[in-house]
Amino acid sequence: MQKLPWKISAGLWFIESKGGDRFTSQFKEEIPVEERIKLLGDSQLVDGIELHLPYEVTEDTFGKIRDIAKDFNLKILSVAPGLFNEMEFKNGALSSPNRKIRKKALKRIITAMEMNEELKKNDEGGQFAIFWAAADGTTYPFDSNHIEKRKLIREGLLECLRSTKGNIVIEHKPSDPAAKTYFGTTGEAILLVRDLRKELGDSTRVGINPEMAHLLMADASLGYDISYLLEENMLFHTHWNTCRRRGADTDMMVGTDNFYETVEVFYWLKRFNYDRWCGLDLMPKNEDSIEACRVSINAMTIMYNKMLELYDKITEFIDSEREDVTEIFKLIFKI
Repeated sequence: MQKLPWKISAGLWFIESKGGDRFTSQFKEEIPVEERIKLLGDSQLVDGIELHLPYEVTEDTFGKIRDIAKDFNLKILSVAPGLFNEMEFKNGALSSPNRKIRKKALKRIITAMEMNEELKKNDEGGQFAIFWAAADGTTYPFDSNHIEKRKLIREGLLECLRSTKGNIVIEHKPSDPAAKTYFGTTGEAILLVRDLRKELGDSTRVGINPEMAHLLMADASLGYDISYLLEENMLFHTHWNTCRRRGADTDMMVGTDNFYETVEVFYWLKRFNYDRWCGLDLMPKNEDSIEACRVSINAMTIMYNKMLELYDKITEFIDSEREDVTEIFKLIFKI
C-alpha cells in the first residue's frame, strides 16, 4: 500500500487526557502535557501536534514545549485559542454579552496567533490559529440578537487578523455546546470567510478546518462539503475522526463508521491536489490514545489506497452522463 501523501498531526487534548464528557468528568488519569508529547514522539506516528492556549500550553510553558517538540522532530502545527473551557465563556466568547469577556477572547486569539507566528518564523510549525465558536450560538428562541452577535464575531476576527500577521481557520460545528452554533455549517462558514477575505483584502490568511464528525452531525455529505471547500480554495486543514450520522460528537476512530463516505473525501483531496496537513481529533474514552492514532492512520491509509485503486474509474463515471451508480459499486465490491 502507498503511504498517505500528507503530513499528520494529533491534538494533544486527547492524548491520555482525562477525556470527560457531559455525563462523566473524567475517564482516565491525566498525564502532563510534556509526557503526552513524548508519547507521540516515541510512537513515530505523527509529524506534528496541535494544542490550545492556555489548556495545553501557556506563555510560561511555550518555550519548554517548543524544546520538547524539537527533541522529537515534531512540528507544533497550531496553537489554537481555547475559548470554551472556562465558566466565563458559557455565553460565548467573541459574541459574549459581556464586553470584558469579549476583550479577553480577542486577546487570547491574538496571543495564539503571535505564538504561531513565532513558530512559523523559526520553521517549527505555527501555520494558523483555529477558531471554534463553541458557545457562540443560540439555544432558546429569543435568547439573542443574532444579527448583532454574528457581527461581533466577524468584527472580532477581523480585529485579530489586522492586529497580527497570522492566519485563522474556522472550525465549524452545527451545535454543542450551543444548541445552534453561529456559522456552524459549511455554507455559513464559507460566507463568513468570504466576508473576512473581502474586508481584509487578502484571501491567503483565512480558511476553514472541517472536522468529519462535525459535518456528520450536520447530516452533511462528506465528499460534497469537502469538494465545495476545495472549489472555494478555503480548505486550509482537515480534522479526522467519525461519529454516528446526526449523532453526538463522539470523535470516534477514523474508519469505524461512514467508511465509503470518507473514501470519497480522499478522492476529492487527490483531485484538487490538496497539499496541507491532516489532523487527528479523537476522544478515546477507554482506548489507549496512541493505539487509537495508529488505528485511525491505518484506516486512512486503507481508504486512500482504495480510492487510488478506483480513482480513474470514479473520475470517468462522475464526469460522464451515465446515471447508474451500480457500475462503481460493482467495482468496489468486485462483482
